[in-house]
Amino acid sequence: MRRLLTGCCCLLALLLGPVSAWALDASRTVDEYTLSHWSMEDGLPHNLIHHIAQDRDGYIWVGTWEGAARFNGLHFTRYESSTVPGVRIEGVRAIAATGDGDVVLNLGRFEPGLIRFRQGQWSRLPGEAGTLAGVSCLKYGLHGELWIGTDSSLFRLDGQGRLDEVGAHPLLRGERVLAVLPLPGDEVLVGNRHGLFRIAGGQVSDWGRAIGLPETTVLGLAQSRQGGLLVGGSGGVWRVQDGQVTRISAQRAEAMLEDRDGNLWISTLDGLVRHSHGRVEILGERHGLKGRLAPSLFEDRDGLLWVGTTNGLFRISDGPVFGIDRSAGLRDGYVRTLVQKDDRSVWIGHPMGVDVWRNGRMEKVPLAGEGQGDPSVLSMALARDGGLWLGTYDQGVLYLPPTDAGAMPVPVRIDDHRGLPSNHVRALLERGDGELWIGSNLGVSVYRDGRMLRHYGAGEGMPAGNVYALREDRHGVLWIGTSNGMAALDADGRVRAWLPGKGYPAVAAFDFHDDTDGNLWIASDRGLLKLRGDGFLHLDYRHGLPNDTLFRILDDGLGSFWITSNRGVFRISRAALAAMEKGHMQRLPVELFTQADGIPSSQANGASSPAGWRMRDGRLWFAMSEGLAVIDPNNARRQRGQQISLAIESLELDGQALPWASDYAIPASTRRLVIHFSGLNMRAPDKLRYRYRLHGFDADWIEMGSDASAGAVYTNLPPGELRFEVQAMNAPANWNERQHVQAHTLTLQVTAPWWLRPWFLVLCALAIMAMGWVMAWLFTRRQRQQRRRLEQLIDSRTRELTAKNNELERASSEREDLLRQLAHQAHHDSLTRLANRRAGDEFLQRALQDYRREGRPLCVALMDIDRFKLINDRHGHGFGDEVLARIAEVAGQVMGEDAGVFTARYGGEEFLLCQQDVPWPAALQKLERLCREIAALSLVAPDGTTLACTVSMGVAELQPGQDARALMRVADERLYKAKQTGRDRIVAS
Repeated sequence: MRRLLTGCCCLLALLLGPVSAWALDASRTVDEYTLSHWSMEDGLPHNLIHHIAQDRDGYIWVGTWEGAARFNGLHFTRYESSTVPGVRIEGVRAIAATGDGDVVLNLGRFEPGLIRFRQGQWSRLPGEAGTLAGVSCLKYGLHGELWIGTDSSLFRLDGQGRLDEVGAHPLLRGERVLAVLPLPGDEVLVGNRHGLFRIAGGQVSDWGRAIGLPETTVLGLAQSRQGGLLVGGSGGVWRVQDGQVTRISAQRAEAMLEDRDGNLWISTLDGLVRHSHGRVEILGERHGLKGRLAPSLFEDRDGLLWVGTTNGLFRISDGPVFGIDRSAGLRDGYVRTLVQKDDRSVWIGHPMGVDVWRNGRMEKVPLAGEGQGDPSVLSMALARDGGLWLGTYDQGVLYLPPTDAGAMPVPVRIDDHRGLPSNHVRALLERGDGELWIGSNLGVSVYRDGRMLRHYGAGEGMPAGNVYALREDRHGVLWIGTSNGMAALDADGRVRAWLPGKGYPAVAAFDFHDDTDGNLWIASDRGLLKLRGDGFLHLDYRHGLPNDTLFRILDDGLGSFWITSNRGVFRISRAALAAMEKGHMQRLPVELFTQADGIPSSQANGASSPAGWRMRDGRLWFAMSEGLAVIDPNNARRQRGQQISLAIESLELDGQALPWASDYAIPASTRRLVIHFSGLNMRAPDKLRYRYRLHGFDADWIEMGSDASAGAVYTNLPPGELRFEVQAMNAPANWNERQHVQAHTLTLQVTAPWWLRPWFLVLCALAIMAMGWVMAWLFTRRQRQQRRRLEQLIDSRTRELTAKNNELERASSEREDLLRQLAHQAHHDSLTRLANRRAGDEFLQRALQDYRREGRPLCVALMDIDRFKLINDRHGHGFGDEVLARIAEVAGQVMGEDAGVFTARYGGEEFLLCQQDVPWPAALQKLERLCREIAALSLVAPDGTTLACTVSMGVAELQPGQDARALMRVADERLYKAKQTGRDRIVAS
């Protein structure tokens, strides 16, 4: 028995192979998974799912009562009697996929046998397997053999197509095979209604009884990642390991599966039960898993769980988003605001009051007395003492003091009886000095220590209308968003306002986000705004945003903004925003998450604050109209980088499908060509984006969004060889990110019509030549006469033109000499014969482009002659010019004339020295050598004295993100530092 269990472990490793490490997140509860459902209305042949499998390309195959279907994540391709000519596919109970791309399934109720799908074509299996009746299960073994269970026996189909009956034994003969598990050494375990049996060396034994398994109908067999075997059936589920049989569950198991994390899933009458590290959960009808669970439970290569029931096909996923709604205990799904406290509890405000999410459970927070209804909560703010401020619809502000764990706080009220101008409060903020700022429909009030201190309304310069948002930036400025513009309250009490039509490009301001670099981003009803000085950067639907009304902005700390709208929650990378602002992009790549991705509703809530919160675990929670959207940004990044499988499904010529081939010959008579393709990403199929082009026909890429069902359609193709290329990637579609793009190419040879074939073209050419010769003969005489008359005129005109042409050539030569001289003067200094400042600026711009495009390093130095003014004052400007010329000559000799090395007089006694593609240490060594050689110069002044000159340098190396101005500023600051610290030196840091 130990040998058998060891072999099972080896088989498990071999069968799993190099699978993806991605599996369902075991840390989530079943409530946090996303359940998707498809039925006959979505294209299934029938709602009763018998079996689920996945082929090499990644398609999901399902066997149903009325045929089979192949699923690409969005659409089903049905294979049934009406779609596969010549065979009657019904009652598909078993499907097996091979490593070479084949799919084998049983034909069904009315026609016996097994049928194979290979390269888009169907064919029966050869020999007896093609007519084998009553197939109940299929399983491939380690050596490529196919184990076939039927209603009356077990068969083995080897690689040569030979079919052997291995179940011809009284214990197996005449019984339906319900489960098969191949083992090493041509051994196999078989389950039927009488128990578990083992076939080894042609001998059959009642293995279940031998190991002490209770009498039960065995419906499922699997290797366990924790060692041993799993056996499921009518009496429950057992683990068989090291000769011990341990019962895991007493519920009838229609199917079972142990996922990659070792969680055991069991299909029962109560639903899908998950056993995870001692915890048992049920995913059932309240989650949307409806119908009686069939024996079809499958984990795909991406770790997703597929479940078949009598109500269709279900997918269980753990995408980056999930929802928390009424089913989790939330009293009202219309969530307006939320915050997280230090103890990681999440406080949620809605029209029925406040609930708190603590340790995975929802609890009600009482805000009113016995028999009274809780107030409608619009806003929240954390208090410094651990308490919580609540803004309500018509009862002012409530304060919930901190309490011991598990205890509920008793609220304290601040309303119009205590000086609050209005009880309608949509924004709250407790500042660092302990003052509570209250935003209402009459402005902003300040409260502290039990009394109102002051109020800012329309009379103090505030915009009129509801206050929606309050945010204090790092400089102590309070930003106020209203229904009629926005305002800023400076530390000195000055109010600045931006109003609609008067510099503010929107009407309402719902939220603010201030960057560490001082930028202020605004979520408005006209898109995303960025305050830049006295103006705004304005981004809306024209730049790729899914909606213009935006409510909440959260920074995920990973380089992206997450923004809510009435069309879902979307992500924009900060890098893309920067590129858009600089004009490097015309449209923002936006990743949108909607109800289809698992959030309770695509409609977000705003006009209250905060309408979203970044939690301590990095997740983002947002207020939605039907609950809470919970987003894991790390998971979203991981999903975007998920590998895509891209496949060419079929080609149709004038409505007729072509047999599969690597290259295709297209007849000249073809009027319409359709190429069907599909990208496979079962985790998020609606996130795929496609583009295609036909080289030699299409001028550019054709983008087709997320639905590739229509395929690429072409008419009137030109003759010759054409290459079709299709690409797919996960949204947002930034096709420059080559590492995320999956591509597929196909060669098409279009034959030419008869009127474009060589023989016809040769005949046409001969006919044209003959006609041309006749026409030439007819006009020859007339041409000769005209030629004689013209020759005399041409001779005289030629002489005149020759003279004028000689004059023009001389003038052109003189002009070119002058242009060369002017061009040289425009880019060179006449005194030093070095390049001038204009040439230096042009070189810096080219070097900056090289750095951005190719990453080529650049070292820049500004060199200044020390005390040059004293030389001019003492010896005259003539001698000063000689000194400049001598130093320029030395600089040119030392720096050299290699490509990438540039020397220019940058102004006065200042020189620009650039070294491209030179390592930093080598660049500094050359500059130090230049300083030494200049210091060694002997300069004889007009009065006979010998002078020595020194220079100071500031050196800078181009850094990522710098432009030319910033680079030169660093070099100039370091030159100034060299001057300040004694001259005759190089400062490089």
